[in-house]
Amino acid sequence: MCIWLLFAVLSPYFFTQSNLTNILVQSSSIALLALGALLVVIVGSLDVSLGSTVGFCTVVGAVLFRDHPELGWLVVPVMIAVGLAIGAVNSLVIVTMRIGNAFIVTLGMLYVVQSLSYVVSGGTQVPGMPDYVLTVANNHLFGIPGPVILVLVAGGLMSLFLNRIAWGRWVFAIGGNAEAASKVGIPVRKVLFSVYVIAGALAAITAVLTAGLSDAGVPETGFSILQAIAAVVIGGASLNGGRGSVWATIVGAVILGSITNGLVLLDVSPNWTPFAIGAALITAVGLDALRQEIERRLQLRQAQMQAEVS
Repeated sequence: MCIWLLFAVLSPYFFTQSNLTNILVQSSSIALLALGALLVVIVGSLDVSLGSTVGFCTVVGAVLFRDHPELGWLVVPVMIAVGLAIGAVNSLVIVTMRIGNAFIVTLGMLYVVQSLSYVVSGGTQVPGMPDYVLTVANNHLFGIPGPVILVLVAGGLMSLFLNRIAWGRWVFAIGGNAEAASKVGIPVRKVLFSVYVIAGALAAITAVLTAGLSDAGVPETGFSILQAIAAVVIGGASLNGGRGSVWATIVGAVILGSITNGLVLLDVSPNWTPFAIGAALITAVGLDALRQEIERRLQLRQAQMQAEVS
């Protein structure tokens, strides 16, 4: 909120309708990817391969449409299938093979998928996507941009799954204490497997939006996972697992988009944008650490008071 007020004071163009719409559209891809990252963070892990998955899915879709335009209707299903497959491979290695360090596994997958993106695309962008993909990314419904609608739908479904069904409660329980969750009968391995697969699917949906906005398959999108994780952390999720919010994560993505947009309006060199995002991330982590310390002291004080009463 302070960031928005600051930019509103410094630039008369920041809080215009057209600029706010631009911020929401520009933040949509990161917001979608951040939802996938959020799931993995809630269970106390990280998946750094999601950004490269986005790039590879866009390339696969664009190459399929370029070589077989008559199969344009298959582009999105194939892209989503690729995302699911990459998530399944991560799950097989991390969960089924019991490789405890998910960061290293997904880092390796990042390089594998990124390499495949360059091989399939020949190292360049592959232009062209089906009309229906362009329609979703560039048209409006009731005055609301398609990318924003896609984020709202994905966020609504994910919020429903996390907060209204048993699977969501299991996800939070595993992030809080996987061993305790297992002892009370939660199928920890199955839930973890599903988390990585769903994260891969969300990366593929992000790829559909990214390809629609650029009308091309773009292999160089691996960096976006850092912004997605930043959005998750700024949204209040704990990297230790067990805590996170869908809508706060989306707000975190919008905050990142607002920082980038505001600096452009102020004619600040783009070289300062990573600095500003990093400062926002460090501030969010610091505030989260302060909150945890306050909660710890309050719990300790309550325990002491209960002990005195008894």
